[in-house]
Amino acid sequence: MLQSSSSPTDAKAPSTQATARARALVADAVGDIMGFWNFKPSMGRVWSCLYLSPRPLTAAEIVEATGLSVGSVSMTLSELQAWGVVNGAGRNGARRCFEAETDVLSMVVSVFRKREMVLIAETIQKLDAAVRLLDEQGRSAIPGQMLEGRFVVSRAKRLLALAKSGHQMLDRFTRVGRLDIRAIRDKLIRR
Repeated sequence: MLQSSSSPTDAKAPSTQATARARALVADAVGDIMGFWNFKPSMGRVWSCLYLSPRPLTAAEIVEATGLSVGSVSMTLSELQAWGVVNGAGRNGARRCFEAETDVLSMVVSVFRKREMVLIAETIQKLDAAVRLLDEQGRSAIPGQMLEGRFVVSRAKRLLALAKSGHQMLDRFTRVGRLDIRAIRDKLIRR
């Protein structure tokens, strides 16, 4: 059997490098997804750093692991805590420690409740106001305007029905954890 000329410490180096590279790839991937969802990519990097850590980390450790500035990590931790995806985890001496929420479905549901559901509700209000306005205008319009108004109101009503179906679908998803698009499929098909 051949003896290796490297020491046991040298044998760990490639493994440690591979783990560090894998962590960086995960952080980049989650950061990209967060950016796509219009969150700051740093939120994905910090969350990933905590998610992949077997123990809670201090802000200083997160700075070291992510390469982000102290200020960026501090602001990002505050934002992530506000979204409920990072929690305080006690102290390490005088420093606060943080850990990631690990229930990804719970995090997605929380974001849908706090952001998408609010946006869809606001959209429904605007579309409903537009439909009412067009219905009122249609009663007093001259014949040419009446036809255009009917066309526009029919399209606005389709969008309103789609928004309401989407709201119901997301509401069910946030309550049950299942996403079923059959309720809006017919409304998505052009008629």
